[in-house]
Amino acid sequence: MDYNTSDLLDKVMDGDHLGAKDVFKNIMGDRVIAELGAKKIEMARTLLPSSEKPSQEIAVDKAKELNDQLKDEDF
Repeated sequence: MDYNTSDLLDKVMDGDHLGAKDVFKNIMGDRVIAELGAKKIEMARTLLPSSEKPSQEIAVDKAKELNDQLKDEDF
């Protein structure tokens, strides 16, 4: 069952501390799993070599590189 913070507060206000504990564990477990998934994706992106980057990222990097080269050249 999906719980939210109002369920937790209801359990505490009713004095059902064991139920509140279960709700708290459920809420925090969902949040921890979501954060771990986001961190895993973030770390995977930093570990990929440039050849495995999405083509859009490669194009943006190349455009920046060319722009920097043009700035360095004298006309």
